Amino acid sequence: MTIAEINDIECYYEIHGTGRPLVLIGGLASDSQTWQLVLDRLKELFRVIIFDNRAVGRTKDAGKPLDIPVMANDTVTLLEHLGVGNAAILGHSMGGYIAQEIAITYPARVNKLVLASTAACTSGRNKHLFLNMADIYEETASYEKLLKEFMVWMFTPGYFDDKERTDEFIRCALDHPYRQTPEDFKRQVEAYIEYSSLDRLDRIQAETLVLSGEKDILITREETDLLASGIPNARVKHIAGTAHSIQTESPEKFADEICAI
Repeated sequence: MTIAEINDIECYYEIHGTGRPLVLIGGLASDSQTWQLVLDRLKELFRVIIFDNRAVGRTKDAGKPLDIPVMANDTVTLLEHLGVGNAAILGHSMGGYIAQEIAITYPARVNKLVLASTAACTSGRNKHLFLNMADIYEETASYEKLLKEFMVWMFTPGYFDDKERTDEFIRCALDHPYRQTPEDFKRQVEAYIEYSSLDRLDRIQAETLVLSGEKDILITREETDLLASGIPNARVKHIAGTAHSIQTESPEKFADEICAI
């Protein structure tokens, strides 16, 4: 287990490969293991840095309320700890909020930016959705119920037609020894719903790829396009046949796009 004592946390991280630095930042309720299906491909080209945000996985913190700027600062401090001056920064979903905040607040740290399955702020619908999920998880303490509800928003309908694959995903998630607690899920939800970069997107200087699944029902195409339109040097790619969790449902297509940056 590799731990960096940074800021006021014990941050779990892993490094794979020896190429140019690429930091992968997971989304809501996702720890560093969310990248497993793309890691082998990416580490052939990049020095891939993955880690657990506050309130998830093996990173330990004091349980205080969270916000996106704090998690962005954690990422930058981890880079300093590792002696990395700047890197390609990729954030998925809530991780995309963290990546945006890094690019806005610490522009010298970012040489390329990838914003995957994310927006500039949380819609009213998604605030309602995730606060409700947090309440249900808190009331039932059932990780399985949370997971199965989350999956509906993560994958295309076709993903569920392959029962063997679906069952394997559920089994692996339930067997994960570092499950997020109801309290930590709620802390991340509260950070997620409060964030907005809408009036600051023009400060992003890095060349940016805004990546989305064509069938994503959680972050709509309109939200993705709005995000891209506010960033001076951004291009958009909508990946056919996939939904919110691109790196899980379409790992080859996801890796192709990242290897091309």
